[in-house]
Amino acid sequence: MLKLVTNNKTYAYDPLLPDAYLLRVAAISTKCGVFSAEDIFSAQNALLVKQGVLITPEIAEILRVHRLKKPIEQSIYLEREFSASDLEQALIQVLQQDDLLTALNEHQNIIELIQNYFAYYDKFPLLKQKLSVMAFAMPDLFLRTLYCAWFSVVIAKEMRFSEEDCVDIFLAALSHDIGMLHLDIFVLEKKGQLTPDDWLHIQQHVFIGASLLRQMDAMPAAVVEAVFQHHERCDGTGYPTGAVESELSYAGKIIGLADSIIAIYHNRFKNQHMSWREVIPVIQMNAQAYFYRHDEILAIIWRRSEMPVKNVVHGDELPEFVAELLREREYLSAWYEVLKESLVSLGFTHGDRHLHSLQNVMLHVSSSVSGSGIFDEVVSQWLRTADFVKNEEDYRKIEKAHVQQQEIIFHLQRLNRMMQLYIDSNDTKPAHIKDVLINALARIKELPR
Repeated sequence: MLKLVTNNKTYAYDPLLPDAYLLRVAAISTKCGVFSAEDIFSAQNALLVKQGVLITPEIAEILRVHRLKKPIEQSIYLEREFSASDLEQALIQVLQQDDLLTALNEHQNIIELIQNYFAYYDKFPLLKQKLSVMAFAMPDLFLRTLYCAWFSVVIAKEMRFSEEDCVDIFLAALSHDIGMLHLDIFVLEKKGQLTPDDWLHIQQHVFIGASLLRQMDAMPAAVVEAVFQHHERCDGTGYPTGAVESELSYAGKIIGLADSIIAIYHNRFKNQHMSWREVIPVIQMNAQAYFYRHDEILAIIWRRSEMPVKNVVHGDELPEFVAELLREREYLSAWYEVLKESLVSLGFTHGDRHLHSLQNVMLHVSSSVSGSGIFDEVVSQWLRTADFVKNEEDYRKIEKAHVQQQEIIFHLQRLNRMMQLYIDSNDTKPAHIKDVLINALARIKELPR
């Protein structure tokens, strides 16, 4: 069995160094026929593989130890790949299997919105190769990519974007995660907690995706820009550059919003049998991170679907659910206060850009906390004394509190990771700053759960 490795210890991307993409290609070679399109040479002009050879795991083992003369994706072809027609059918299948998209389509034939865009997909053979490999090797990621295409186009149409801009957004949605194909499988499938190095490695996918798109002749610059920006946030708390709203393109903001909707739903709500509708309060809690009117636009789109509201908690389960909610609430409140106290105590005149990024995230969390009233004693008291009359309004209030707490967990965990990355970095920093942050993380570990 081949050991999956990154192309160097720092996880920096070099298109001429074979990485996990080669190994993913080799793993699906018998399924879709992956062959060398030409003779493959090392950077030193040594012939490694002749034209027309099936890229098996054994061939990948030969290639992976060499720096190549050309990026591997430019030297292979797939006998069976996702054509424009295949992509259209895959998108329609996703629509037909999802209640929200089906309801939207019944109201406004959203299939018609994208039918003219597949010809543009056909113009980019390398994009077709990447999506084909994703479909065969990373089907879950491919499914999320299809959802991103749907939501991005629907949002763009709702915002009255031009057809040219909608095409760019469609291509960017399809392309936004192709960089993930090059990331170490051990990192992406890791069951335990990810290390700071793991997170840095995952963040590389925006650089890789943009680099791959630049290789594609006639790919619009707006698509490259959107893919590079899709993890940036309007309040400066995203990555890779910590850009703010005025520095971001509308396409980047839309892809980022669609990607966030899908991540929130699939990572946190789907397994709890919650609906797409529950994503809206989460987006509202993060108002500073997304662009103007984002929650209003989503609410309009969701309302148009006329889907019924579903309960997460039912009947006899309610008292136990609320008791756990209260325990979690106390823990999160203490966690939040430790982080807030430590980061605010450092002041804001230190001139350290990375520390400012941490503090901006803390301010973002504080805004979410104050805006949502999540830790208000009035809400806590209501939860403690609720008589569980099981009416619809009570269910909605309890479930809203649950959704808000899950969102706060997400942000506090993210801030913990960012702090650890900052502590472990080689950036020069005063010892007292490092000590404050180390002490904060230690205090959090000791909080009673």
